[in-house]
Amino acid sequence: MPNVLIKGYKILRTVRVGQDFSLAEVEHKQSGIPDCLCGSHRLIHYDSYRRYIKHVSENGAIYHLNVKCKRYKCLDCGRVFRERLEGVRPYARHSERFKNRLVSEYARNVCNKAIVRIYRISASTVERAIHSRYEQKLKEQINYPCPEIIGIDEHTIHKGYKFATTIADLSHHRVYDVIKGKRHIDIAGALMSYKGRENVKVVCMDLSSGYRSIVRRCFPRAKIVADRFHVIRLVLYHFMEFCKSAQEEVKWKRSLTYPLRKRRERLKAQEMERLKSFFRGNPAIELAYEFKERLCGLLNKKSQTAKQCRDNIRKLRSTSKIVE
Repeated sequence: MPNVLIKGYKILRTVRVGQDFSLAEVEHKQSGIPDCLCGSHRLIHYDSYRRYIKHVSENGAIYHLNVKCKRYKCLDCGRVFRERLEGVRPYARHSERFKNRLVSEYARNVCNKAIVRIYRISASTVERAIHSRYEQKLKEQINYPCPEIIGIDEHTIHKGYKFATTIADLSHHRVYDVIKGKRHIDIAGALMSYKGRENVKVVCMDLSSGYRSIVRRCFPRAKIVADRFHVIRLVLYHFMEFCKSAQEEVKWKRSLTYPLRKRRERLKAQEMERLKSFFRGNPAIELAYEFKERLCGLLNKKSQTAKQCRDNIRKLRSTSKIVE
């Protein structure tokens, strides 16, 4: 069996040759060592493992491949990851070329039962392959070029068990794409497939370092801007930690915790009086509270012009000098 029949794979041993399919042990031929998500090139061969994949060669023959794959370890971040196989999605047991064959058979009016019998797969596998291909074609037709200003955030779909990552078009205030899951490798693959991603100017996201490395790689010309919500939440977190360290009763007294976190304009009369009496004995916390209010007030301002933004930056710098 010549090696040219299976592109990207080197045949080590042919186990079986039949009329419908052939079984072979192969090794993935990779050009160079892959890069880690952290951007490091200092990788070592960690170990090897086996993957069983159904594949269709360029001449149309069906193969069941026993692929010898490698895992690498990054010497900088310590991450262990698997190599990406050419034409095979992560954790998939069928190559993309094999799925395309199933879709082409379905397009020629071959019924699902016949496809299941010929290719020795389950009916659900055929349904998934057909649906995924038609969804991809539909997405290509309705998808417009990547907007210049986008937002990235993850959220839960079902009680914290299922996650999705939303890509928003902030220029037109609409959802651009929804990526299933929150795995960095899936998100990076989806972002790399966007048309016009080199034209993205601003990416608004949370303070996650993992997303930041992905954005730098997928949108090299974009400026990364921290999301207003996550910045304010970080300010409140450090403010409350300071209050708990300065006055121990803040840890267990909810009548103080809630008013300290609230905005001043949302405080009730009773909560305002409670804070005033608390600040009389804790002037340092009162000073930190005033700084928190001024900082959050600046961060909550929306629809600002360039001149107003410059004025707000000067106010922010003057506020930080007062605290120092």
